[in-house]
Amino acid sequence: MSLSAPADATAARTVTAVAGRARGRRESSAYALRAASAIAALLLWYGVTALGLVSADFLPGPAAVLHTFLDILHNGYRGTTLGQDSLATLGRCLGGFAGAVLTGVPLGLCMGLDRRVAAAGNYIVQFMRPLPPLSYLILLILWLGTGNASKVALLYLTAFPIVTSAAMAGVRTVPRQRIQAALSLGARPPQILAYVVLPSALPMIFTGLRIALAAAFSTVVAAELMAASDGLGWMVFSASQFLRTDVIVLGIIVLGLLGMALNWMLVALDAAVVHWRGVE
Repeated sequence: MSLSAPADATAARTVTAVAGRARGRRESSAYALRAASAIAALLLWYGVTALGLVSADFLPGPAAVLHTFLDILHNGYRGTTLGQDSLATLGRCLGGFAGAVLTGVPLGLCMGLDRRVAAAGNYIVQFMRPLPPLSYLILLILWLGTGNASKVALLYLTAFPIVTSAAMAGVRTVPRQRIQAALSLGARPPQILAYVVLPSALPMIFTGLRIALAAAFSTVVAAELMAASDGLGWMVFSASQFLRTDVIVLGIIVLGLLGMALNWMLVALDAAVVHWRGVE
């Protein structure tokens, strides 16, 4: 037995090393494909504009957009800098999203655990979920004015039903056997919630958070088209009035990069918190 133990340990280390190298090769291949696709898109954009297939008035080339980026970065656009517009958009989006998380997750957990709470609130949440978010905007402007309050409230109403539905669905997917096993071991309801229900529901909750954040980010741009004096959505809308397609394309690129960054951060948080995802 004493002779086989070192051999088993060596075999385990070998398997782990092989698996690590294979995972590293897969990740390197994925990074290479992503870089190749981005370069191909840039080359296609450059080729279309350089060959004159599309007028520069409709689609400016990469060089023109880069020049506009440097100009706005140093001189700003109509009194606001690119950083100010980006922070305004991010602040509104994250403010509404954070409010939805703080209220939607607890409510969804309660709805999933108690059928009476679900009966009282589920129809309201499901009524709100498919509504176009901008249908609230005019009413919110009349109630809260044209400042940030109406926009943050709009983003809250956009993300809230998604987060709540995801939390409720996550609770209802918890295997009944886990709860029964915890009860048989003498666990009390708060312990079951903290150590059984919440960990089992977190994967679906995080999936709902990603969907809600994407919905809120797309809605904030639309909200800034009306009654705003800063933000990336405002910048794009303002540039469209002056036919500044270079500014419009720049705004779209910045919005896309910010959206990807927010999603990556949420994915990283998901991987750090829900490290047991996919492991039963």
